[in-house]
Amino acid sequence: MRKFPILIIVLSLALLGGFIFISSRNQSDSSQNVVSAAPPPLPEKGTYEFFWGDGCPHCAKVEEFFKGWEATAPAKINRKEVYKNKENANLLVQRALSCGIPQNELGVPLMVTPEGKCLTGDAPIIDFLKGLK
Repeated sequence: MRKFPILIIVLSLALLGGFIFISSRNQSDSSQNVVSAAPPPLPEKGTYEFFWGDGCPHCAKVEEFFKGWEATAPAKINRKEVYKNKENANLLVQRALSCGIPQNELGVPLMVTPEGKCLTGDAPIIDFLKGLK
């Protein structure tokens, strides 16, 4: 009879240890999947990715600039709305991380060059595009 309580305690500890081991293993497996995801290829030469959000006032300034600029533009702009499109939002995060922009500092507008350089903010993007020949 005295061995029964000890047996219950030992089995409980073993069961608890097993749950902890399995839980920690699942967490490390999922974090490895995130880290090992290959970044998507950069935009083609002469093409720029423009990440924007519906309702973003700074994005609207860049869009207004595009209206007059695109008729004679030396480059193609691929627009990617991120507030309503989860796929574009995920791509934005990947692009920003590849540029060294921490996720907590990420925002729109953001433009990615074919060389992989990231430009953030309306004025830097507009100034950059004005300088293209």
